[in-house]
Amino acid sequence: MNNRYIFSSLLMAFLWLGCESKQLAEWEDPSIFQINREPTRAHFFPFESEALAQKNDHTQSKYFQPLNGNWKFNFSPNPDNRPKNFYKSNYDDSDWSEIKVPGNWEMQGWSVPIYLDEEYPFPPNPPYVPHDYNAVGTYRKFFTIPDFWDGRDIFLRFGGIRSAFYVWINGEFVGYSQGSKTPAEFDITDFVQTGVNNVSVEVYRFSDGSYLEGQDTWRVSGLERDVYLYARSKTRITDFFVNADLDSTFKTGLFSVNIDVLDQSTSDETLTVRAKLVEPLRRNRVVFDSTKTVPVDSLSSVQIVSTVKRVKTWTAEEPNIYQLQLSLMNNEGQVIEAFTQQVGFRKVEIKDGNLKVNGVPIMIRGVNRHEWGPLVGRSISEASMIKDIQIMKQHNINAVRASHYPNHERWYELCNEYGLYVIDEANIEAHGMRFHEK
Repeated sequence: MNNRYIFSSLLMAFLWLGCESKQLAEWEDPSIFQINREPTRAHFFPFESEALAQKNDHTQSKYFQPLNGNWKFNFSPNPDNRPKNFYKSNYDDSDWSEIKVPGNWEMQGWSVPIYLDEEYPFPPNPPYVPHDYNAVGTYRKFFTIPDFWDGRDIFLRFGGIRSAFYVWINGEFVGYSQGSKTPAEFDITDFVQTGVNNVSVEVYRFSDGSYLEGQDTWRVSGLERDVYLYARSKTRITDFFVNADLDSTFKTGLFSVNIDVLDQSTSDETLTVRAKLVEPLRRNRVVFDSTKTVPVDSLSSVQIVSTVKRVKTWTAEEPNIYQLQLSLMNNEGQVIEAFTQQVGFRKVEIKDGNLKVNGVPIMIRGVNRHEWGPLVGRSISEASMIKDIQIMKQHNINAVRASHYPNHERWYELCNEYGLYVIDEANIEAHGMRFHEK
Protein backbone atom coordinates (compact mmCIF):
# COMPACT_ATOMS: atom_id res chain seq x y z
CA MET A 1 0.00 0.00 0.00
CA ASN A 2 1.26 3.47 -0.84
CA ASN A 3 2.59 5.49 2.10
CA ARG A 4 0.22 8.39 1.39
CA TYR A 5 -2.76 6.19 2.15
CA ILE A 6 -1.13 4.70 5.22
CA PHE A 7 -0.54 8.17 6.63
CA SER A 8 -4.11 9.24 5.86
CA SER A 9 -5.72 6.15 7.34
CA LEU A 10 -3.64 6.20 10.52
CA LEU A 11 -3.95 9.91 11.17
CA MET A 12 -7.24 9.72 13.02
CA ALA A 13 -5.71 7.21 15.43
CA PHE A 14 -2.89 9.67 16.15
CA LEU A 15 -5.39 12.44 16.80
CA TRP A 16 -6.72 10.71 19.87
CA LEU A 17 -3.36 10.24 21.58
CA GLY A 18 -2.98 12.32 24.69
CA CYS A 19 -6.20 14.30 24.35
CA GLU A 20 -8.74 12.23 26.28
CA SER A 21 -7.97 13.79 29.65
CA LYS A 22 -7.91 17.39 28.46
CA GLN A 23 -10.96 19.53 27.75
CA LEU A 24 -10.48 20.76 24.22
CA ALA A 25 -12.07 23.51 22.20
CA GLU A 26 -14.11 22.21 19.29
CA TRP A 27 -11.42 23.25 16.82
CA GLU A 28 -8.93 20.91 18.53
CA ASP A 29 -11.32 18.09 19.41
CA PRO A 30 -11.24 15.27 16.81
CA SER A 31 -14.57 13.91 18.10
CA ILE A 32 -16.45 17.06 17.05
CA PHE A 33 -16.95 18.00 13.40
CA GLN A 34 -20.14 20.00 13.76
CA ILE A 35 -22.77 21.24 16.18
CA ASN A 36 -26.37 21.71 14.98
CA ARG A 37 -25.40 21.53 11.32
CA GLU A 38 -28.08 20.23 8.96
CA PRO A 39 -27.53 16.75 7.46
CA THR A 40 -25.69 16.73 4.14
CA ARG A 41 -27.87 16.41 1.03
CA ALA A 42 -27.83 16.61 -2.73
CA HIS A 43 -27.29 20.06 -4.18
CA PHE A 44 -30.49 21.83 -5.24
CA PHE A 45 -32.39 25.04 -4.59
CA PRO A 46 -36.17 24.69 -3.98
CA PHE A 47 -38.32 27.11 -5.96
CA GLU A 48 -41.89 28.11 -5.23
CA SER A 49 -43.09 27.36 -8.77
CA GLU A 50 -42.26 25.06 -11.68
CA ALA A 51 -41.74 28.09 -13.93
CA LEU A 52 -38.96 29.39 -11.67
CA ALA A 53 -37.51 25.91 -11.35
CA GLN A 54 -37.14 25.73 -15.12
CA LYS A 55 -35.21 29.01 -15.15
CA ASN A 56 -33.07 27.66 -12.28
CA ASP A 57 -31.97 31.09 -11.10
CA HIS A 58 -32.29 31.17 -7.33
CA THR A 59 -31.85 34.94 -7.25
CA GLN A 60 -35.38 35.19 -8.70
CA SER A 61 -36.99 33.33 -5.80
CA LYS A 62 -38.72 35.48 -3.21
CA TYR A 63 -37.53 32.99 -0.61
CA PHE A 64 -33.84 33.62 -1.33
CA GLN A 65 -31.71 36.35 0.26
CA PRO A 66 -28.00 36.72 -0.54
CA LEU A 67 -25.59 37.68 2.22
CA ASN A 68 -22.65 38.21 -0.11
CA GLY A 69 -21.09 41.65 -0.12
CA ASN A 70 -19.47 43.75 2.59
CA TRP A 71 -19.35 42.45 6.15
CA LYS A 72 -17.89 44.12 9.23
CA PHE A 73 -14.59 42.39 10.01
CA ASN A 74 -12.02 42.19 12.78
CA PHE A 75 -8.69 40.39 12.47
CA SER A 76 -6.96 38.87 15.50
CA PRO A 77 -3.51 37.24 15.31
CA ASN A 78 -4.52 34.50 17.75
CA PRO A 79 -7.52 33.28 19.80
CA ASP A 80 -6.45 35.08 22.98
CA ASN A 81 -6.71 38.47 21.27
CA ARG A 82 -10.06 37.90 19.59
CA PRO A 83 -13.09 39.95 20.71
CA LYS A 84 -14.96 37.73 23.16
CA ASN A 85 -18.50 39.14 23.03
CA PHE A 86 -18.65 40.39 19.45
CA TYR A 87 -21.72 38.28 18.67
CA LYS A 88 -24.03 40.17 21.03
CA SER A 89 -26.70 42.19 19.28
CA ASN A 90 -25.68 45.46 20.91
CA TYR A 91 -21.94 45.01 20.29
CA ASP A 92 -20.32 48.18 18.92
CA ASP A 93 -18.41 47.26 15.75
CA SER A 94 -18.18 50.82 14.42
CA ASP A 95 -14.37 50.79 14.51
CA TRP A 96 -14.13 47.49 12.59
CA SER A 97 -13.03 47.31 8.98
CA GLU A 98 -15.08 45.91 6.12
CA ILE A 99 -14.31 42.77 4.13
CA LYS A 100 -15.76 41.35 0.94
CA VAL A 101 -17.63 38.05 1.19
CA PRO A 102 -17.00 35.63 -0.39
CA GLY A 103 -13.28 36.19 -0.09
CA ASN A 104 -10.12 35.21 1.76
CA TRP A 105 -8.85 37.69 4.33
CA GLU A 106 -5.23 37.12 3.28
CA MET A 107 -6.13 38.37 -0.21
CA GLN A 108 -7.69 41.52 1.24
CA GLY A 109 -4.85 42.82 3.39
CA TRP A 110 -4.98 40.76 6.58
CA SER A 111 -2.04 38.41 7.13
CA VAL A 112 -0.44 36.66 4.13
CA PRO A 113 -1.12 33.54 2.06
CA ILE A 114 1.14 30.57 2.76
CA TYR A 115 2.19 28.27 -0.06
CA LEU A 116 3.31 24.76 0.89
CA ASP A 117 3.37 21.43 -0.91
CA GLU A 118 3.31 18.59 1.61
CA GLU A 119 4.39 20.27 4.84
CA TYR A 120 1.99 21.78 7.35
CA PRO A 121 2.30 25.51 8.12
CA PHE A 122 3.13 24.58 11.74
CA PRO A 123 4.96 21.71 13.48
CA PRO A 124 2.55 18.72 13.46
CA ASN A 125 1.22 17.68 16.84
CA PRO A 126 -2.31 16.40 16.20
CA PRO A 127 -4.94 17.28 17.16
CA TYR A 128 -3.37 20.50 18.45
CA VAL A 129 -2.59 23.61 16.45
CA PRO A 130 -0.51 26.58 17.65
CA HIS A 131 -2.46 28.99 19.84
CA ASP A 132 -0.05 31.87 19.35
CA TYR A 133 -0.06 31.39 15.56
CA ASN A 134 -3.70 30.82 14.66
CA ALA A 135 -5.43 33.89 13.29
CA VAL A 136 -9.13 34.44 14.03
CA GLY A 137 -11.42 36.43 11.78
CA THR A 138 -14.69 37.72 13.24
CA TYR A 139 -17.52 38.78 10.93
CA ARG A 140 -20.80 40.61 11.51
CA LYS A 141 -23.69 41.51 9.21
CA PHE A 142 -27.28 42.69 9.59
CA PHE A 143 -30.09 41.33 7.44
CA THR A 144 -33.89 41.68 7.27
CA ILE A 145 -36.46 38.87 7.37
CA PRO A 146 -39.60 39.84 5.36
CA ASP A 147 -43.09 39.29 6.75
CA PHE A 148 -44.05 36.71 4.11
CA TRP A 149 -41.31 34.35 5.34
CA ASP A 150 -43.29 33.86 8.56
CA GLY A 151 -44.45 30.26 9.00
CA ARG A 152 -41.64 28.80 6.90
CA ASP A 153 -38.37 27.22 8.04
CA ILE A 154 -35.39 29.53 7.49
CA PHE A 155 -31.91 28.26 6.72
CA LEU A 156 -28.49 29.90 6.70
CA ARG A 157 -26.07 28.38 4.19
CA PHE A 158 -22.30 28.81 4.01
CA GLY A 159 -20.85 27.43 0.78
CA GLY A 160 -17.39 26.98 2.30
CA ILE A 161 -15.40 28.37 5.22
CA ARG A 162 -11.77 27.59 6.03
CA SER A 163 -10.96 26.16 8.48
CA ALA A 164 -13.43 26.01 11.39
CA PHE A 165 -16.15 28.40 12.52
CA TYR A 166 -18.87 29.25 15.02
CA VAL A 167 -22.06 31.13 14.14
CA TRP A 168 -24.51 33.20 16.23
CA ILE A 169 -27.82 34.83 15.33
CA ASN A 170 -29.02 37.83 17.39
CA GLY A 171 -26.55 36.96 20.14
CA GLU A 172 -27.65 33.31 20.40
CA PHE A 173 -25.29 30.46 19.60
CA VAL A 174 -26.47 28.53 16.53
CA GLY A 175 -23.72 26.05 15.73
CA TYR A 176 -20.23 25.04 14.72
CA SER A 177 -18.70 23.42 11.65
CA GLN A 178 -15.43 22.39 10.06
CA GLY A 179 -14.58 20.83 6.73
CA SER A 180 -13.88 23.78 4.47
CA LYS A 181 -14.82 22.39 1.06
CA THR A 182 -18.39 21.28 1.68
CA PRO A 183 -21.40 23.47 2.50
CA ALA A 184 -22.66 23.98 6.04
CA GLU A 185 -26.35 24.75 6.58
CA PHE A 186 -28.09 25.71 9.81
CA ASP A 187 -31.79 25.89 10.66
CA ILE A 188 -32.15 29.36 12.18
CA THR A 189 -35.96 29.48 12.31
CA ASP A 190 -36.05 29.76 16.11
CA PHE A 191 -33.31 32.40 16.21
CA VAL A 192 -34.63 35.02 13.79
CA GLN A 193 -37.49 37.48 13.88
CA THR A 194 -39.38 39.44 11.28
CA GLY A 195 -37.40 42.60 10.64
CA VAL A 196 -33.74 43.30 11.37
CA ASN A 197 -31.41 40.52 12.57
CA ASN A 198 -27.69 40.04 13.05
CA VAL A 199 -25.42 37.16 12.05
CA SER A 200 -21.96 36.82 13.63
CA VAL A 201 -19.28 34.36 12.58
CA GLU A 202 -15.96 33.46 14.19
CA VAL A 203 -13.45 31.75 11.87
CA TYR A 204 -10.23 29.99 12.91
CA ARG A 205 -7.45 29.79 10.35
CA PHE A 206 -6.23 26.42 11.67
CA SER A 207 -8.03 23.57 13.41
CA ASP A 208 -7.57 19.84 13.91
CA GLY A 209 -9.19 19.59 10.47
CA SER A 210 -6.11 21.29 9.02
CA TYR A 211 -4.27 17.99 9.44
CA LEU A 212 -6.63 16.48 6.86
CA GLU A 213 -6.59 19.52 4.54
CA GLY A 214 -2.85 19.59 3.85
CA GLN A 215 -3.06 19.98 0.07
CA ASP A 216 -0.22 21.41 -2.01
CA THR A 217 -1.67 24.86 -2.60
CA TRP A 218 -1.98 28.30 -1.09
CA ARG A 219 -3.23 28.24 2.51
CA VAL A 220 -5.80 31.00 2.92
CA SER A 221 -8.76 31.56 5.22
CA GLY A 222 -12.25 32.97 5.57
CA LEU A 223 -15.75 32.85 4.09
CA GLU A 224 -14.61 31.79 0.62
CA ARG A 225 -17.88 30.69 -1.01
CA ASP A 226 -21.40 32.14 -1.21
CA VAL A 227 -23.43 32.88 1.92
CA TYR A 228 -27.21 33.15 1.75
CA LEU A 229 -30.55 32.65 3.49
CA TYR A 230 -33.53 30.76 2.14
CA ALA A 231 -36.97 29.88 3.45
CA ARG A 232 -38.75 26.56 2.84
CA SER A 233 -42.14 25.06 3.43
CA LYS A 234 -42.38 22.81 6.46
CA THR A 235 -43.40 20.10 4.01
CA ARG A 236 -40.55 19.62 1.55
CA ILE A 237 -38.16 17.38 -0.34
CA THR A 238 -35.11 16.81 1.84
CA ASP A 239 -32.93 14.76 -0.49
CA PHE A 240 -32.88 12.84 -3.76
CA PHE A 241 -30.64 10.52 -5.76
CA VAL A 242 -30.70 10.00 -9.53
CA ASN A 243 -29.35 6.96 -11.32
CA ALA A 244 -29.13 7.32 -15.13
CA ASP A 245 -27.61 4.11 -16.53
CA LEU A 246 -27.68 2.25 -19.85
CA ASP A 247 -28.69 -1.28 -20.77
CA SER A 248 -26.25 -3.75 -22.35
CA THR A 249 -26.93 -2.36 -25.83
CA PHE A 250 -26.13 1.22 -24.72
CA LYS A 251 -29.26 2.35 -26.57
CA THR A 252 -31.87 2.34 -23.79
CA GLY A 253 -31.59 4.57 -20.75
CA LEU A 254 -32.36 3.07 -17.35
CA PHE A 255 -33.63 5.84 -15.09
CA SER A 256 -34.56 5.91 -11.43
CA VAL A 257 -34.88 8.62 -8.82
CA ASN A 258 -35.31 8.22 -5.07
CA ILE A 259 -36.90 11.16 -3.27
CA ASP A 260 -37.09 11.78 0.49
CA VAL A 261 -40.00 13.92 1.70
CA LEU A 262 -40.39 15.56 5.11
CA ASP A 263 -43.94 16.39 6.26
CA GLN A 264 -44.08 18.57 9.38
CA SER A 265 -47.64 19.76 8.81
CA THR A 266 -50.57 18.80 11.01
CA SER A 267 -52.96 18.16 8.11
CA ASP A 268 -53.80 14.78 6.63
CA GLU A 269 -53.44 16.01 3.05
CA THR A 270 -52.06 13.67 0.42
CA LEU A 271 -48.77 14.70 -1.11
CA THR A 272 -47.69 13.96 -4.67
CA VAL A 273 -44.19 13.86 -6.15
CA ARG A 274 -43.87 14.57 -9.87
CA ALA A 275 -40.80 13.65 -11.93
CA LYS A 276 -40.65 15.08 -15.43
CA LEU A 277 -37.73 14.44 -17.79
CA VAL A 278 -37.30 16.61 -20.87
CA GLU A 279 -34.78 16.82 -23.70
CA PRO A 280 -33.75 20.51 -24.06
CA LEU A 281 -32.02 20.07 -27.44
CA ARG A 282 -35.30 18.84 -28.94
CA ARG A 283 -37.47 21.80 -27.89
CA ASN A 284 -37.95 20.37 -24.40
CA ARG A 285 -39.53 17.18 -25.68
CA VAL A 286 -41.09 15.36 -22.72
CA VAL A 287 -39.41 11.97 -22.32
CA PHE A 288 -41.64 10.93 -19.43
CA ASP A 289 -43.87 12.56 -16.84
CA SER A 290 -44.65 10.44 -13.77
CA THR A 291 -46.28 11.04 -10.41
CA LYS A 292 -46.39 9.12 -7.15
CA THR A 293 -48.41 9.62 -4.02
CA VAL A 294 -46.44 10.11 -0.84
CA PRO A 295 -47.79 8.46 2.34
CA VAL A 296 -48.69 10.95 5.04
CA ASP A 297 -45.81 10.54 7.47
CA SER A 298 -43.09 12.63 9.07
CA LEU A 299 -40.49 11.22 6.67
CA SER A 300 -41.23 9.21 3.53
CA SER A 301 -39.30 7.95 0.54
CA VAL A 302 -40.59 7.26 -2.95
CA GLN A 303 -38.98 5.88 -6.08
CA ILE A 304 -39.85 6.62 -9.69
CA VAL A 305 -38.44 4.31 -12.37
CA SER A 306 -38.58 4.59 -16.15
CA THR A 307 -36.75 3.69 -19.36
CA VAL A 308 -35.76 5.96 -22.23
CA LYS A 309 -35.74 4.42 -25.71
CA ARG A 310 -33.18 5.62 -28.26
CA VAL A 311 -31.49 7.62 -25.54
CA LYS A 312 -28.89 10.25 -26.39
CA THR A 313 -25.88 9.28 -24.30
CA TRP A 314 -23.45 11.59 -22.51
CA THR A 315 -19.72 11.69 -23.27
CA ALA A 316 -17.13 14.44 -23.09
CA GLU A 317 -17.30 14.73 -26.89
CA GLU A 318 -21.11 14.70 -27.04
CA PRO A 319 -22.42 15.98 -23.70
CA ASN A 320 -26.12 15.29 -24.20
CA ILE A 321 -27.98 16.60 -21.15
CA TYR A 322 -31.56 15.90 -20.17
CA GLN A 323 -33.36 18.01 -17.58
CA LEU A 324 -35.20 16.45 -14.68
CA GLN A 325 -37.81 18.51 -12.85
CA LEU A 326 -38.97 17.32 -9.45
CA SER A 327 -42.08 18.86 -7.92
CA LEU A 328 -43.88 18.35 -4.63
CA MET A 329 -47.61 19.09 -4.71
CA ASN A 330 -50.49 19.13 -2.23
CA ASN A 331 -53.80 17.28 -2.66
CA GLU A 332 -55.19 20.16 -4.73
CA GLY A 333 -52.35 19.91 -7.22
CA GLN A 334 -50.69 23.12 -6.08
CA VAL A 335 -46.90 23.17 -6.19
CA ILE A 336 -45.26 23.35 -2.77
CA GLU A 337 -41.76 23.45 -4.23
CA ALA A 338 -39.89 22.40 -7.38
CA PHE A 339 -36.36 22.23 -8.73
CA THR A 340 -34.41 20.89 -11.70
CA GLN A 341 -31.40 18.61 -12.06
CA GLN A 342 -29.13 17.75 -14.98
CA VAL A 343 -29.26 14.12 -16.11
CA GLY A 344 -26.76 12.43 -18.42
CA PHE A 345 -27.11 8.78 -19.43
CA ARG A 346 -23.78 6.95 -19.50
CA LYS A 347 -22.16 3.73 -18.38
CA VAL A 348 -18.59 3.77 -17.07
CA GLU A 349 -16.76 0.43 -16.87
CA ILE A 350 -13.29 -1.04 -16.71
CA LYS A 351 -13.22 -4.00 -19.12
CA ASP A 352 -10.46 -5.83 -20.97
CA GLY A 353 -7.92 -3.53 -19.37
CA ASN A 354 -9.66 -0.43 -20.75
CA LEU A 355 -11.65 2.40 -19.24
CA LYS A 356 -14.85 2.42 -21.28
CA VAL A 357 -17.63 4.98 -21.50
CA ASN A 358 -20.79 3.63 -23.11
CA GLY A 359 -18.87 0.58 -24.29
CA VAL A 360 -16.13 2.55 -26.06
CA PRO A 361 -12.52 2.75 -24.76
CA ILE A 362 -11.47 6.32 -24.03
CA MET A 363 -8.14 8.06 -23.69
CA ILE A 364 -7.91 10.40 -20.73
CA ARG A 365 -6.23 13.69 -21.64
CA GLY A 366 -6.51 15.46 -18.34
CA VAL A 367 -5.20 18.30 -16.23
CA ASN A 368 -5.17 19.19 -12.56
CA ARG A 369 -7.12 22.24 -11.48
CA HIS A 370 -7.25 24.19 -8.24
CA GLU A 371 -9.98 26.68 -7.41
CA TRP A 372 -7.77 29.73 -7.55
CA GLY A 373 -7.61 33.22 -8.96
CA PRO A 374 -4.45 35.36 -8.73
CA LEU A 375 -6.35 38.32 -7.30
CA VAL A 376 -9.26 36.72 -5.45
CA GLY A 377 -7.76 33.48 -4.11
CA ARG A 378 -10.28 30.68 -3.73
CA SER A 379 -13.39 32.81 -4.24
CA ILE A 380 -13.70 32.33 -7.96
CA SER A 381 -16.54 33.38 -10.25
CA GLU A 382 -18.59 31.42 -12.76
CA ALA A 383 -16.96 33.45 -15.53
CA SER A 384 -13.52 32.23 -14.47
CA MET A 385 -14.80 28.63 -14.39
CA ILE A 386 -16.07 28.95 -17.95
CA LYS A 387 -12.77 30.49 -19.04
CA ASP A 388 -10.90 27.51 -17.59
CA ILE A 389 -13.14 25.12 -19.51
CA GLN A 390 -12.70 27.07 -22.74
CA ILE A 391 -8.91 26.89 -22.42
CA MET A 392 -9.08 23.15 -21.73
CA LYS A 393 -11.31 22.53 -24.74
CA GLN A 394 -9.07 24.61 -27.01
CA HIS A 395 -6.19 22.32 -26.07
CA ASN A 396 -8.10 19.04 -26.54
CA ILE A 397 -8.38 18.36 -22.81
CA ASN A 398 -11.25 16.00 -22.03
CA ALA A 399 -10.79 15.40 -18.27
CA VAL A 400 -10.09 17.46 -15.17
CA ARG A 401 -9.03 16.44 -11.70
CA ALA A 402 -10.68 18.34 -8.86
CA SER A 403 -7.43 18.60 -6.98
CA HIS A 404 -7.71 18.12 -4.12
CA TYR A 405 -11.21 18.62 -2.73
CA PRO A 406 -14.88 18.93 -3.71
CA ASN A 407 -15.23 21.92 -6.01
CA HIS A 408 -17.95 24.55 -6.18
CA GLU A 409 -21.25 22.94 -7.23
CA ARG A 410 -21.50 25.12 -10.34
CA TRP A 411 -18.22 23.66 -11.62
CA TYR A 412 -19.74 20.18 -11.93
CA GLU A 413 -22.77 21.54 -13.77
CA LEU A 414 -20.54 23.35 -16.24
CA CYS A 415 -18.44 20.23 -16.82
CA ASN A 416 -21.67 18.35 -17.54
CA GLU A 417 -22.76 21.01 -20.03
CA TYR A 418 -19.47 21.52 -21.87
CA GLY A 419 -18.28 17.92 -21.68
CA LEU A 420 -15.45 17.10 -19.29
CA TYR A 421 -14.79 13.90 -17.39
CA VAL A 422 -14.25 14.82 -13.73
CA ILE A 423 -11.97 12.95 -11.37
CA ASP A 424 -13.43 14.10 -8.07
CA GLU A 425 -11.59 14.02 -4.75
CA ALA A 426 -12.41 14.10 -1.07
CA ASN A 427 -10.93 16.88 1.01
CA ILE A 428 -8.30 14.63 2.59
CA GLU A 429 -4.53 14.88 2.34
CA ALA A 430 -2.17 14.31 5.24
CA HIS A 431 1.29 14.16 3.69
CA GLY A 432 2.56 16.56 6.34
CA MET A 433 2.56 13.80 8.93
CA ARG A 434 5.66 12.28 7.29
CA PHE A 435 7.58 15.27 8.62
CA HIS A 436 6.43 14.57 12.16
CA GLU A 437 9.47 14.25 14.42
CA LYS A 438 9.66 10.87 16.10
